[in-house]
Amino acid sequence: MKNKKWGAIILALSFMLTAAGCGSGQGTQGNSANAPQGSKSDNKAAFVFKLGHGTSSTSLYHTGAVKFKELVEAKTNGQIKVDIYTDGTIGQDNDLINFMKTGNVQMGMIGVEPVAVIAPKLKVIGLPYIFPNRESAYKVLDGPLGAEMVSELPQQQHLRVLGYFENGFRNVSNSKREVLTPADLQGLKLRTPQSPVSISIFKALGANPTPMSFGELYTALEQKTVDGQENPLSLIYTNNFHEVQKYISITNHMYSPMLLMISEKTWSELSPELQKAVQEAANEARDYERKVSAEQEADLMKKLEEAGVKLSKPDLAPFVEATKDVHNEFDAEYGADLYKKITEATKQ
Repeated sequence: MKNKKWGAIILALSFMLTAAGCGSGQGTQGNSANAPQGSKSDNKAAFVFKLGHGTSSTSLYHTGAVKFKELVEAKTNGQIKVDIYTDGTIGQDNDLINFMKTGNVQMGMIGVEPVAVIAPKLKVIGLPYIFPNRESAYKVLDGPLGAEMVSELPQQQHLRVLGYFENGFRNVSNSKREVLTPADLQGLKLRTPQSPVSISIFKALGANPTPMSFGELYTALEQKTVDGQENPLSLIYTNNFHEVQKYISITNHMYSPMLLMISEKTWSELSPELQKAVQEAANEARDYERKVSAEQEADLMKKLEEAGVKLSKPDLAPFVEATKDVHNEFDAEYGADLYKKITEATKQ
């Protein structure tokens, strides 16, 4: 894992030195190294998109990205070609956001937390237990409320969200003890995303939240810089966190989507017909990836237990009670009316 991390850092540094002059490069899918950004390439592709994400090629991030690539290339008859870069090789989430703003990277599959920094309404998604199930999350995110949360990004940040893909519900892992009640979290040093909402959730639960980038997490767990972390089962398994974590508790404390995003600069260069094809491909890839996510959850639990992890399913009522007032800290940022609209929508 350490060699993998250093390799990713070296590749990312090399990319940053050359990004301004390159439109595409060798990714995990395809090779269009000589195609300048937004221009005709040597083959029939009019546009070659670099699509980056910070996770492995076995992750749900990659599942969604590959499906999008297949669909958009088919729908545009090869006018758009997509090269996918995994493992943060051209940057982790914050890097990709900055690269997309300038158009040096055309697309990214990004965790919701770093985007919430520049689109505060997205913070409401991360509130504890706001979505009772997947279906309620889909209803909100795919409708007017989901669109409202990211409506200002194209104008203000030069970024566009094409769809909410699924990471899954987040769960707690640690190397010290089984977690069955909030009291069991007392004093545990848990890595969280660099998200004020995540930090507040785990303060309310009695843990010691420690913000850290995802790319640093495996090493931090291995070296016991932190005792544990919280992520969907898919990321826990595909990033091998179970190798250095003995206990996992199915807390389902937060629904975690990831966002398929495109540079507004890139979007504006597309014809209306190509924009329509890109959006259709994003919608279909989203639905496919969500289906895969739901189907694999039971299988992941079995695999984690077979790998020697103690998997626990605590009563969630005490966790819900302990975090019920977290939203009060953030209502002013996204508007208490938005929180109310979402909670009402999930009950219908």
